[in-house]
Amino acid sequence: MGKAAQAQAGRDRARDARLKAARERRLKLDPDQLAREKRIDEASVDVEVAWEERARAELAVVNAEVAAAAATERLLAEKLAVKDVVQLTGLDQATIRRLRQLDTGDDAGAGEEDGAVGRNTAAAGAAAEVS
Repeated sequence: MGKAAQAQAGRDRARDARLKAARERRLKLDPDQLAREKRIDEASVDVEVAWEERARAELAVVNAEVAAAAATERLLAEKLAVKDVVQLTGLDQATIRRLRQLDTGDDAGAGEEDGAVGRNTAAAGAAAEVS
């Protein structure tokens, strides 16, 4: 390390020490400031944690709907009428119709024409937010 670099490092350390001393003096003048900063930090972390939990919950909903869609398709593959599936599952006909439009991954490429791509994008987005 050259003399110029050593001199700069010394000036940086001196500046950091002065900044620390100035902060301590300021906090002595306003003791509530430290408590306020701590509350702000804690609230910021709480938001981040809650948002991560929300993303995990969204992913769980998407996964549950895909599983329900696959099960609905299995029922319909047994040649049951939609009204019978409604009665067996307790779901309404609109929900059954919506589930049938989801791409469950059973048929490669199936469902892309009927809007399932948007649902898969939601699952991918929820997974990305969690990771």
